[in-house]
Amino acid sequence: MQKIHEKTEIKVSVLVAFAGVSKSTWHEWRTRKGIETRHNHETPKLNWYTPEERKAVVKYVLTHKNFLYGYRYLAWQMIDENVAFVRPASVYNIMKEYDLVHKWAKNEGEAKKKGFDQPEAPHEQWHTDISYVKVLGVFYYFISIMDGYSRKILDWALCENMEGINIELLVARVKEKYPEARARIIHDNGKQFISQDFKSLISLLELYETAARVCHPQSNGKLERFHSTLKTEHVRQTAYFSYEDAKEKMAQWIDFYNNGRLHGALLYLTPQDYFEGRKESRLAERREKLHTADINRKAYWLQQQQA
Repeated sequence: MQKIHEKTEIKVSVLVAFAGVSKSTWHEWRTRKGIETRHNHETPKLNWYTPEERKAVVKYVLTHKNFLYGYRYLAWQMIDENVAFVRPASVYNIMKEYDLVHKWAKNEGEAKKKGFDQPEAPHEQWHTDISYVKVLGVFYYFISIMDGYSRKILDWALCENMEGINIELLVARVKEKYPEARARIIHDNGKQFISQDFKSLISLLELYETAARVCHPQSNGKLERFHSTLKTEHVRQTAYFSYEDAKEKMAQWIDFYNNGRLHGALLYLTPQDYFEGRKESRLAERREKLHTADINRKAYWLQQQQA
């Protein structure tokens, strides 16, 4: 402003008004000339997370160094475990501040087709498929049946061959567990699923079956994604000592997957929460914890300001 005033000889007050700056602001700028600007960003706000909460978040993240689940998973898990009641965006900011953010990100590319219409309740759709699993240098065949609504693994088997009888026995076991189910079984076009024996069994058990379209993996993508998770989070990180040991350890991990592992596609709840209809109550519980934490946080900073 001073330089423009010297060149044009227009009064500074006129220039300031033209620039939309109030007289009080201009006066403040002049009195602070040559003094370092100090904003009030260091003044605690009532919604700031407390030092104890920040320490708890950092400590928890450092104890989960594999970062397989991401900051959203960690945020909701900390709330469920009563470690720290911090929202996902704030967990990310704290992780970024301490250089704990995982820098890898998937390239999602173009939007993919969603396949079949999504089920609205358990036992509307069951997904089944076969995947290779390497145990002690030998390939075995992992087969499973997943509930399409909750993504819970209803049953599974680790087989030494790909004979159709293994699939048929698995379907029969699941039907025995849930006799009231009238599910549609979604599968690929493998010979085990298109055989007459399999079709006869489906009819006998009062189920339905649909083959996924060729070159359209999204139709059975939920189970394909589970297979990827199983291998990434368990198989490739676990030492097996025998075939029986592999089945025992897989059983433990699948129990964790169903009952303990938070699922990103299920609002970071577990498959068992969805399967048993606990979705709304679990979300309400989290909201209550966050609300209580907000109240306690404001009380903490008020106390700090009064001290």
